[in-house]
Amino acid sequence: MPSMPDMNIVITLLIMLFAVILFSIEIVPVDIVSVLVVLSLIFFRLLTPDQAFLGFSNTALVMIGSILIMTSALVKSGIADKIAHYILRWSGHGPIRLLCIFLLTVGIISSFINNVAATAILLPSAVSIARVAKINPSKLLMPLSFGSMLGGMCTLIGTSTNIAVSEALPTYNIAPFSLFEFTPLGLIIFAGGLLFFITIGYVLLPAREKEEVMEDYGIREYLSELKVMPSSILVGTKVSAGVFGNMQDLSLVGIYRNGINIYIPGDHFTIEGGDSLLVVGSIENLARAGQTDGVEIKSGYKRTDKDLEPGDVRMVEAVISADSLLEGKTLKDVNFRHTYGLSAIAHYRHGTCLREKVGRIPLRVGDVILLQGESDRIAALGEVLKLIIVGDVTPERFRTKKAGIATIIFLASIIAGAAGLVPISVSFLTGAVLMVISKCLYADEVYKSVNWHLLILIGGMISLGIAVEQTGTAQYLADIITTMTANYSIYVLLGSFFILTVLLTQPMSNVAAALLILPIAIHSAQKLGVNPRTFAMTITIAASCSFITPLEPASVLVYGPGRYRFRDFIRVGLPLTIVVFIISILLIPVFWPL
Repeated sequence: MPSMPDMNIVITLLIMLFAVILFSIEIVPVDIVSVLVVLSLIFFRLLTPDQAFLGFSNTALVMIGSILIMTSALVKSGIADKIAHYILRWSGHGPIRLLCIFLLTVGIISSFINNVAATAILLPSAVSIARVAKINPSKLLMPLSFGSMLGGMCTLIGTSTNIAVSEALPTYNIAPFSLFEFTPLGLIIFAGGLLFFITIGYVLLPAREKEEVMEDYGIREYLSELKVMPSSILVGTKVSAGVFGNMQDLSLVGIYRNGINIYIPGDHFTIEGGDSLLVVGSIENLARAGQTDGVEIKSGYKRTDKDLEPGDVRMVEAVISADSLLEGKTLKDVNFRHTYGLSAIAHYRHGTCLREKVGRIPLRVGDVILLQGESDRIAALGEVLKLIIVGDVTPERFRTKKAGIATIIFLASIIAGAAGLVPISVSFLTGAVLMVISKCLYADEVYKSVNWHLLILIGGMISLGIAVEQTGTAQYLADIITTMTANYSIYVLLGSFFILTVLLTQPMSNVAAALLILPIAIHSAQKLGVNPRTFAMTITIAASCSFITPLEPASVLVYGPGRYRFRDFIRVGLPLTIVVFIISILLIPVFWPL
């Protein structure tokens, strides 16, 4: 057993523990945690400032940023959406065939673009097709998100984790992964995942009972009609007053006046005697509203979805995407009703309908908002605020004339990098610049398309990896692990690193988990005199196995629309992880001999 570590190793271990805890509990944004880690390394003199900031100059950041820009251009041109719908139209209505087509489609797309983007592209189509085929969306949406993760294992650019690990390898005098080095193993793993989902996985997937939208959101019993008497204090009050006194926590979704239904009344609208107000809120808030002078609650009121969708006014679900401008804000912060002319009726998060104060709850990625309004406004909203609209509304306006040039630029970048004509980072950066020059993507859209939180996270974790290496922490932990597994097969050690990475990647970022474990795994391999590349590939594949919890961004997107529970991911994701584990431990040493 190794001797007691020196103080630098102890401090490094404490910083690692500090990072893991903060990543897991998420009380501080991941990019801020990353910056705190870098500052801690400097403060405790584990690294000089020049060394600590090396992570932010790593080529991995250039590659990932460039990929995100090119991916955004492909989405804006409509080519990704067109390919998806072209493939999906051959799926038919059979549940197993539908499942296969969706998995294959998202797998192909996510091999070359971001997993979250691939899931977001297909999410509305999956819900619509499920409804037409009379299949519960819960049978398609989880496989959709998992399929994007499996597809990301097939190429170097499939996930940011693959790129980050690859670009970290030269630090240990190991050549980076080639563009298609993942492909043979990735395809086998994907095939294993596909076989899993069309057999036992399909049985394990939940089948939620199909309900009307209002029932699903738990708002029917809270939908009520308030009669405004001529003597009411509300007469002459404008809607902008907030619905008024005892009713400030109710949502006004319609006004009935002289036999005419007025939906989404504007802030300027004035209440008159005789009006009937259609409101949504908790029982307690409705009871308080009934105590307002001159207001009567009409009993026995019950309406259906269609009552809320007259003419071109409809109800849809809007999912908060990872790059949504609403993330972290409340609807009240952006003056939602006044600015966009839409009504937010309900708020759904992680299997729970948040029935009260819809406009006052900070929005998170994966939250689902039940919106009512005109189709054109809803469609425009999805584009402006980066929301994923689930429902049959006016499609997003794509730059179809740029589809051809965007495709050529993307393919040329991949070919140039794969053929070794120029370094991959250079070919991808060139492709990103050409996307802007050719106006496939506008300059102001470039900054919105890049996930800056991710880039800062990666930069900080690379710096932590440098500290783990230079302080001797990696060697120290490697000595402990190799000593503990000395009496066992090398496959046990390989499997142990796989399991450890999978456990870490559930509560924290895939990239962070991979970069934390990578130096330890490499030093363990070097100590035993085996191929460190084998261990690096094991860590990389394991980091993409975020199936057991719904915390992966691609899974967060489907959590609400699929009406999943946390335990659903454990029930389906755990056996899928076991499948990937078995395939990986058996075949990684074959493709990358020990």
